[in-house]
Amino acid sequence: MAVVTGQDDMHPLDEEAAGWLVLLHDDAATDEDRRRFHIWLAADPAHQRAWQEVGRLWDGLDQLGETRAAGVVALAPSARRGFSGWRMPLAAALAVLSIGLGWQMLPTGVLADYRAGIGERELVQLQDGSTVELGTASALDVNFSDGRREVHLLAGEAFFTVSPDAARPFVVRAGGGEVLVRGTAFNVKIGEETRVAVAEHSVEVSAGPMQGVPVTEGEEVRLTTQGVSAAALADLETVQAWRHDRLVFIDTPLDEVIAELGRYRHGHIRLLGGDLGRMRVTAVFDARDPDAALDTIASGLGLRVWRATGLLVGLSKG
Repeated sequence: MAVVTGQDDMHPLDEEAAGWLVLLHDDAATDEDRRRFHIWLAADPAHQRAWQEVGRLWDGLDQLGETRAAGVVALAPSARRGFSGWRMPLAAALAVLSIGLGWQMLPTGVLADYRAGIGERELVQLQDGSTVELGTASALDVNFSDGRREVHLLAGEAFFTVSPDAARPFVVRAGGGEVLVRGTAFNVKIGEETRVAVAEHSVEVSAGPMQGVPVTEGEEVRLTTQGVSAAALADLETVQAWRHDRLVFIDTPLDEVIAELGRYRHGHIRLLGGDLGRMRVTAVFDARDPDAALDTIASGLGLRVWRATGLLVGLSKG
């Protein structure tokens, strides 16, 4: 079921400039589009610098036009709607991805004790009988001693089922905070903020010297650089949907949806347009097919989706 209603770390001005690049190289671009672009360009010197950077990247990418025949680049745009040739959306995509790219070519947590790759889940059996289910693109380090059981969630998401041991507390470090437990089941997800949701019994979540916040069954807290939030009711079905290959979004901003889908596929997804991320999405998607989710989102919100080499995906206004 999917009912759609209506970036990652790229600077907003770079994203706006890339959006203008896509629009102005579309055969359907109008005089009014070009007038609005010149107004935008003249409004701030920072706009001009962003546009110059995109233009520099465009010039450097123009040589890709000769590589298609050799099979180096393949493009399969959906709803092309007037792009003048295959190079326009591809070069725009590559320009967008080249600005502050930060490609993560190595697998997540490549040196971690345990990890799950993109689109994978991994069930880890710890030496004390506890289990950890790692979600997509997740990594975990384990450090057990005689007096303490400690694990460090380096990235991603995990569901912990902890065996009781009165002599050795179990501690999960994640997102700059700690989750202290003795025997319970709970979910931890790292993102812009770290979320801890408790499915059974209770835990205590702390950050730095601040007093820990108790979180009981059916509650969750959010951990940020400001500390730990007060406990609130959690939708445990939604929190644990990833364990059943489902992604649930309820009135969620599109930029958050794209960030989550990006954890389930190789490559990069970009929103081309500074205001696209504010669109809202309510949907349930199959986590095993993030590209189908992107197509559904594009259709529901009236957006254009294009793909290049299977790794680069862009969404722009239709």
